[in-house]
Amino acid sequence: MSNLKQRLLSWMHGHVFAGDLIITLVIGVLLFGVTGGITYNPGLLFDLKPSMQMAWEAAMLVPLLIRRWRPQTGALLCVALTLAHLIFGPCLLGADILALFMLYSVIVYGNPKNTKAFIILALTIGLLASALIAWTMTNGPLLTGGKVHTWSSWNSSNPNDTMVTEDIIGSIYTGTSMSEVAGMMAQYMLALTPIEVCIISTIVMSFWHRARMATVRMMRERNEAIAARDQDERDIAALAERARIARDMHDVVAHTLSIIIVQSDGGRYAGTHDPAVARNTMETIRHESERALHDMQRLLGVFGGSPHADYNDIDNLVEQARTVSPDIRIQRSITGTASPEQLGEQASTASYHVVQEALTNIRKYAGPHVDVYIKESWNNDSFTLTVTDNGRGAAASIDGHTPGYGLLGMRERIESAGGSLQAGPRLGGGFEVMATLPYGGKEPATDETGEQYASEQSESCNTTAISSKAKLSDEAITRNIAVSISARIPNQPSEQTQETTQSAGRNYRSNALQHLRITAPNLRDLLKSLKLESVELANTSNARSSNWVERVSAWTQRHYVLMDAVGALLLVALLNPMSVSLFSDSPRDMQLSRAIATCCVLALAVRRRFPETCALIVFVLSVVQLVFLGSIEVGHIVASLCALYSAVLYGREHAWRWTGLAAVTCSALMGLKIAADQHGYTTLFDAIAASVGLTKPVSATASSGAAFFTGVMYTVAVLMLCAGIMAWARWARSSDSNALVLQAREEALMAEQEKQRILAANMERDRISASIQAEVTATLNSVINQAVDGIRMLDRAEAQGKEPTADEISTAFKAIGEQGRAALKRMRELLGVLRETGFSDDTHAGSASELQLRPAAPLEEQLQRVSR
Repeated sequence: MSNLKQRLLSWMHGHVFAGDLIITLVIGVLLFGVTGGITYNPGLLFDLKPSMQMAWEAAMLVPLLIRRWRPQTGALLCVALTLAHLIFGPCLLGADILALFMLYSVIVYGNPKNTKAFIILALTIGLLASALIAWTMTNGPLLTGGKVHTWSSWNSSNPNDTMVTEDIIGSIYTGTSMSEVAGMMAQYMLALTPIEVCIISTIVMSFWHRARMATVRMMRERNEAIAARDQDERDIAALAERARIARDMHDVVAHTLSIIIVQSDGGRYAGTHDPAVARNTMETIRHESERALHDMQRLLGVFGGSPHADYNDIDNLVEQARTVSPDIRIQRSITGTASPEQLGEQASTASYHVVQEALTNIRKYAGPHVDVYIKESWNNDSFTLTVTDNGRGAAASIDGHTPGYGLLGMRERIESAGGSLQAGPRLGGGFEVMATLPYGGKEPATDETGEQYASEQSESCNTTAISSKAKLSDEAITRNIAVSISARIPNQPSEQTQETTQSAGRNYRSNALQHLRITAPNLRDLLKSLKLESVELANTSNARSSNWVERVSAWTQRHYVLMDAVGALLLVALLNPMSVSLFSDSPRDMQLSRAIATCCVLALAVRRRFPETCALIVFVLSVVQLVFLGSIEVGHIVASLCALYSAVLYGREHAWRWTGLAAVTCSALMGLKIAADQHGYTTLFDAIAASVGLTKPVSATASSGAAFFTGVMYTVAVLMLCAGIMAWARWARSSDSNALVLQAREEALMAEQEKQRILAANMERDRISASIQAEVTATLNSVINQAVDGIRMLDRAEAQGKEPTADEISTAFKAIGEQGRAALKRMRELLGVLRETGFSDDTHAGSASELQLRPAAPLEEQLQRVSR
């Protein structure tokens, strides 16, 4: 059924002319039926027979055929036919009302640049028509000397075009003075003033609807764009996951390997004559390697990442660096009041990695006996972290050192947290890294509708981070806790996304709890939730300037809750003075019935914001009304139908199920109430009470059969009315012509797209983790094995009761150092594969086949291809 409806809607959108043809035929039949009895209708020049009038009526239907297919052509044709029939045909035609539809169509569907010209033309034709009609009705046809006839109608029993009477109405031909003729024409023109009023009203309605159509059209295009870029979003998510893994691998593994290399080089000299120092150093190397192996496994494991240290762990990092490299002197100073709780989780993590990477680079490139200064500056709204040294600086590249991915990853983390990073050699020697981080982190940049800017998707996919979870559930992708995997990838954090979607299995640090405050919504947020933000975007993004009608239309769409509230109050004010009840009741019950009807109408104030709640309120009040009260207010009926329509149109996808059941219930109660009234009971409750013996039965005013038949007829009638309302709402929901429905659909598309991004990131991690994890495990195990071999050598010497020679200790540390350097080189090559080889899915197999991880070519082969 849904597919049939979609095909029908698609056919109607694609076959506008066919739809207008059907409408024109229906209007033509109705028009001929209404105007077929006209027997007197003179023209400006001639007195025409009814058959000629019908021919003019048929001709005026032609522009209606092309009113949407060729709106401007149809409008000009309508103008030509109107002028023609005003001069050569009858002065008035029933089809003249269609000129208003043509004016509406040319404003709504035509070129906006020509709108002003058509409005001026319409007003001019309206004034001209008023003048010509007034002249004709006052003086009669010019070429007949004012003589007119009354003919038999074309559908009468008399022969067609048979003259019935003949008269002369031409006052100008009977000696009437021109002043009197002018006065009579002025009276006619005053009576024809509604023509201009109708034209102006049509213009206002057209501008109003054009603004609404512009909003709907732009929201529809946005939905189509979201659906169209789904594959691109998944590709970006896959690339971002590769970048995240590469960055985290660098932070976890490469940092550890640099420590191992420094330890092995130091142990080679310090432990040569001290086996205890040599053993402790080798144990440290083995422990660090095992920890890196464990962190790497978590990095590529089911959770998509490992928990990272944050600002509070910088002290431990500094102490570790002092222990590993005693010749490096580190000083840390803080300016201002340190407030790490003001940093967002992502910014806190980024600050740790800045210090970590800076110290790693200092150990690798700065040279021996280096002074390091870590300076922190805490301001009112930001935190600046500076790490400087007096090492080799720019001279580090002389011996062949090339920049790696550490600074790139550092910059990614800082920028994704909303900060900025500057890094480079100092003029006086040494190197400086300065990072500035705002308090509270940074949200992905969005427009007023919450839609991320997809135009920046092409920006540096390797400069981003994105995180995901293997466990996908609808609860994890709800509107309130949806993962913000932004299309604007450079601003999207990885760890923050992990923290958002992973609700268990993680011990959060105390400073993260500072951001979990539960606060009451302020007035601004409350008012914002009652607006449709997309409407203003659609209106202001239009290249042409909008007029006041379109601006008011866009404002009312945006503030739809306010407009519903105003409409509900106006409806109460309109219905209360003219309150009409369908049944008689006591004055007290009548007042109660009116109060319930007023509550139902007031509930319509939230019919679009909380449609199902509104429908539930009206349903409950309707049951009370039908069961316990005798009268039924017209306002109650109007509110019930409006609430039913709103719940089906604006509510959840399957809201029609419970609202349909509620409609069936109310219809049955209505039928029973009618049957009870036929039996003489004031309320349905009285009839129920009498049937169970609680009260004394009353004498029936109608037979049981007649009462039953009447009740069934009312039940069927009400049920058919409710079914028609629900069908209308379902049709409107499927026709993509309602801004709120399109807004809800956009949110659903975004949620589904976010789920698909998560899935794509998970799949990408699964694709690369097997090969990468095996490679990194082998690399780290080789270092561990070398350290274990050295420890066993020391154990064997101790078991034999002798000290190992200096050459043996030096050789063991040399082997560890060489293995560590080889492992670090290998790690840089692996990071290059991740950073620079693009996608690993089959979709892009033809674009860079030599760089794919799938089909699963060995990493060795990939690295060889990249190096060539």
